[in-house]
Amino acid sequence: MDIKKIDKEVNKAVRLIRRGYKRDYIIEKLNCVYFDREKIFEIAKCRIKARKKFGEFAEKLFFDEEGLRYATPPLIADYRARRIKGDIVADICCGVGMQLIYFSRYVERAIGVEIDSFRAELAILNAMAMNAKIEIIKGDALSKKIFDEIDADCIFCDPSRKEKEEKRKFETLLPNPLKVYNLYSSKTDRIAFELPPQISRDEIKIEGEKEYTSLNFSLNRLVLYTGELAQCDTSAVSLPSEERVTDLDEKIKLKKMDKALEYIYEVDGTIIKAGLLENLAGKIGFDGYVIQIGKRRSLLTSSDEYKSAFLKKYEIVAECNFDYHKLNHILKKLEAGKATLRISVEPEKYWKIRKKIEEGLEGERHFYIFKVKNKALVAEQII
Repeated sequence: MDIKKIDKEVNKAVRLIRRGYKRDYIIEKLNCVYFDREKIFEIAKCRIKARKKFGEFAEKLFFDEEGLRYATPPLIADYRARRIKGDIVADICCGVGMQLIYFSRYVERAIGVEIDSFRAELAILNAMAMNAKIEIIKGDALSKKIFDEIDADCIFCDPSRKEKEEKRKFETLLPNPLKVYNLYSSKTDRIAFELPPQISRDEIKIEGEKEYTSLNFSLNRLVLYTGELAQCDTSAVSLPSEERVTDLDEKIKLKKMDKALEYIYEVDGTIIKAGLLENLAGKIGFDGYVIQIGKRRSLLTSSDEYKSAFLKKYEIVAECNFDYHKLNHILKKLEAGKATLRISVEPEKYWKIRKKIEEGLEGERHFYIFKVKNKALVAEQII
């Protein structure tokens, strides 16, 4: 493959897309360079979208729609590559190769298997673009031919999944992790699976450490580590800080309280999903209470200050009954310019409520509005 010629056509399509030309016109203007014109157009569209996930690197990378959707963000890929140690790592569902490229930075050999021929070609192009030394095998990792070909002391598998599914299950992942584990555990017990982060722990049919990964204070990934790779039963890691909490950390029993003390702490949903709130409290020596635990937002309160990548800290500066006019009056006195709502509200009503609360604000300060019972809490974030 001539990466320079392919890249030239992709960049031509990118420029035409950004200028607002329609799909059919752009495809007509492209040349078939290794891939057909429709595929070059798809790569170009994905390159534009990829900037959000990959930053400036996106300008030289190659994705299809599904490959981009599930491609591992750089911070996570690098962390995971450092955690999954081995001389030879085989990524047996490598997709467009982003995780494999990061594996290659820390191991002697990085082998990728990809059943989709187009995606395997994109992985090769991405390795060229990133100057990574990897090996790509096209085919089914569960086939005897490829199984016999794989000689690795660590296996990584990121099975594909349905874009939308009411309830995530092992059985709907392709390939089924159980089949992969039963086959490859005859070669090594050091196997890791990326799983949908919202899957229930009851659905995970293989023993090992379940590591929930937060990226910028948001649940992003779940990896199951087996054998020697497992360090505990359940863990949570926050990136980029790499702060870690596990089920082995001492727990502190947290009591509930209906009112807020001096500080409010918003808890990263990753900790709640992992079931490690009391372990986090124990690790940082938290002396305080739970205000609420919810799917969208969980809050703690204390009179003391604590620091953790899994917590956002706010100082309460005022409180009143939850009334738009009272809140607006308080915010004006505080010289506020902005008031972000941290309450449960229907999305279509959010800006209507916020507009009322922010009406006439002309200051510089940014406040956050919480609601505990019927009380509105006006708080300022402490970084």
